[in-house]
Amino acid sequence: MKIALAQTNIIWEDKAANMRTASEMIASAASKGCAIIIFPEVALTGFTMNIDILAEPQESSETVEFFRHEAAKNNIFITFGAALTHTDGKVRNQSITIDRNGNIVSSYAKIHPFSHGVEAKYFAGGGSIEWFDIDGITVSPFICYDLRFPEIFQAASAKSRLIIEITCWPDLRLPNFDLLLRARALENQCFIAAVNRVGDEMKYHYSGHSQIVSPYGEVLTEICEDEALIIGEIDISKADKYRREYQLKKDRRPEIYKKYL
Repeated sequence: MKIALAQTNIIWEDKAANMRTASEMIASAASKGCAIIIFPEVALTGFTMNIDILAEPQESSETVEFFRHEAAKNNIFITFGAALTHTDGKVRNQSITIDRNGNIVSSYAKIHPFSHGVEAKYFAGGGSIEWFDIDGITVSPFICYDLRFPEIFQAASAKSRLIIEITCWPDLRLPNFDLLLRARALENQCFIAAVNRVGDEMKYHYSGHSQIVSPYGEVLTEICEDEALIIGEIDISKADKYRREYQLKKDRRPEIYKKYL
């Protein structure tokens, strides 16, 4: 399966400009035969806390409608991030996936808002893990800071052989990003497709490093630090083969781990 990573330089709070870039990348990925294209966290606004103006109603989101149209038009799955206001009045940082027909197949809310920064003051945390299917491959999405919490990856990879990680991960913590992606892929025996943005936003600089990592912890795509459409191909049978030959999950002892939580 071909996967496109849309490593974009998100223009701060400018949805129209970011939509133009997204449309071009989606068309390019579709023309290259990709099954899915993945965009960064809060893909059309940047990581703004100006949620009173830029967060969108979950039931009538301009961002979701834009990507639904693009998915159906280009016959491709799309995963992207957006800030959505729920019916309970709370805003959540979401990873949405649209199928080739323009239907929403997954709407994941970030379980761990970043409390070290200010995200947790503005965004409510989600409460569930998601699974969806692409051409017979079970997939789970996570967002940025979630990467530091291995428990949810173990839970997701009980069924998923591909995990999508969308981020706005600044360059001062980029070594952690590279290391954690490889660790999560290796310990869960799954592929991970991670997309990070590039460019500058407020006091932060972003350097990309979007990548696909194999179940063996190998980086399968070229690392770059500029805006780019990065395309990689995965053979999901390699995850199945690795799990059969080295039954790591069989040896896990969750009943013991739970005693110490």
